[in-house]
Amino acid sequence: MKKVSLDTWIQLLGMVGLLGGLIFVGLEMKQSQTIAVAGQTQARNQAIMDFQLGILTSENAASRRLFDRGDINLLDPSDLSQEEYSALRHALNWRANSFQNAFQQYQLGLLDEDVWRQVETRINSQWESCYSRPSLANVTPAFYNYLESKSTQECID
Repeated sequence: MKKVSLDTWIQLLGMVGLLGGLIFVGLEMKQSQTIAVAGQTQARNQAIMDFQLGILTSENAASRRLFDRGDINLLDPSDLSQEEYSALRHALNWRANSFQNAFQQYQLGLLDEDVWRQVETRINSQWESCYSRPSLANVTPAFYNYLESKSTQECID
């Protein structure tokens, strides 16, 4: 039998320690990702709740009447008063920003697949409604390209 030198044992222990450190760093990175996803989810939910609370506590009767009618994507703008139409444009622009935010989070891996599918359904609903498309026109090029790839109908102004 050959005797193993002390230097070899020290090198072996060093490599085992290095490997253990790398595993620990990997686990920390996974935990950081989970925390980031949870933070993003909380921020999205808070923004949605703030928006809805704003409507509920609004002194603007037009906003209240508008949202009492149901899905804003199904409303006919010609049936709305000027105040309701203004409130509708504001709501659609807010939703467009929210959708773009969700798209970017999904692209970065910060949004779960099931949450993305739910948001994608809402995006499709708003995109297929021709009068609400203009609110989705002022978004990032990547998100707009995604929207264009979903088009099933042409809208005529």
